[in-house]
Amino acid sequence: MLWNTDEFKCLIVEDDQFKMEGIRSHLSEMFHDRIKIFECQSLASATALLKSQSFDLAIIDMSIHSHEPQAGAGSPFPLSSGGLDVLFEIASTGHNTLCVILTQYPDIEIESLPIPVDFAKKEILEKFDMEVAGCIRYLENDNQWKSEIFSILEQL
Repeated sequence: MLWNTDEFKCLIVEDDQFKMEGIRSHLSEMFHDRIKIFECQSLASATALLKSQSFDLAIIDMSIHSHEPQAGAGSPFPLSSGGLDVLFEIASTGHNTLCVILTQYPDIEIESLPIPVDFAKKEILEKFDMEVAGCIRYLENDNQWKSEIFSILEQL
């Protein structure tokens, strides 16, 4: 689907700037000027953007912050399953957004239980009736995640 599209919109939800840059760079290399990338670093900013825009693709980290740091707004707190909340927001929009989970942790917290990344796609479908295109483990000094994203997107 994405390979045959002239232009599409992608949402990246990631609170680590180094990872964000790596994801943006990799997607830009894959799709060149056909991809328009929007970036969010927190659940609050992702929720606000999803209310005003629709996306064809979303790359989502599961552990994100509650909101962006702002003077007088209180400290953002980490949400180990904040990415799951982003998936719920996407599902509530009714748009057909393809979602890929990309996390640096070996497990994803689902209903307070650690689920290995390899089983998370199935678990999310069974528990919440939400389909994700794939779940990938991101390791900083290993480019395997890039191959896995390419493989997932190539099959869509």
